[in-house]
Amino acid sequence: MVSVNQLRPFAGAPLEAFRAASGPVALIQQPLELLLQDAAQRAAGGLRTVGMAYRSRMEERLLAMLRDFNNLEVRFLQPRVDGEEYTVGRADTCDLVVPDPSVSQHHATLRWYADKGAFSVRDVESMNGTFINGAPLGYRAQVMLHDGDTLAFGDAQFLYVRAETLYEHLRLAAPKPAP
Repeated sequence: MVSVNQLRPFAGAPLEAFRAASGPVALIQQPLELLLQDAAQRAAGGLRTVGMAYRSRMEERLLAMLRDFNNLEVRFLQPRVDGEEYTVGRADTCDLVVPDPSVSQHHATLRWYADKGAFSVRDVESMNGTFINGAPLGYRAQVMLHDGDTLAFGDAQFLYVRAETLYEHLRLAAPKPAP
């Protein structure tokens, strides 16, 4: 995982080189240290999933994330074949490990659709649910994700962005050379 700030030097690379290195999609979240610190304060110990602490403040937390964009961490998803699935959860065996106590051991599944260049998400009976743009995902419903969607597994919030979108944000924020 890298921070948005660490990716800034790559804004000068050609888009295709950036996309080839990163993959087609990125999930962006608060730095892991903050998540772990927050999780440690809420955890009652053990490996139990605990109830969500922030459901009523999801929008507020997303705005706080965006204000601190440079320090957010980026997880690139690099599917190799159509239909490839990524498991999301707290268990070490998941493809995308989210160490937050509001996240179930196996919380959700992301599925790659090469023809659409996008992932879908399906909640797999998690205790605290999966949310897209603040709306709860129905039981076992599978929904396509779109560039710029917010995605939450319990309290853990992510921005789902295409590599091209992240690249453009990096380019726009890169310092311009003096004339």
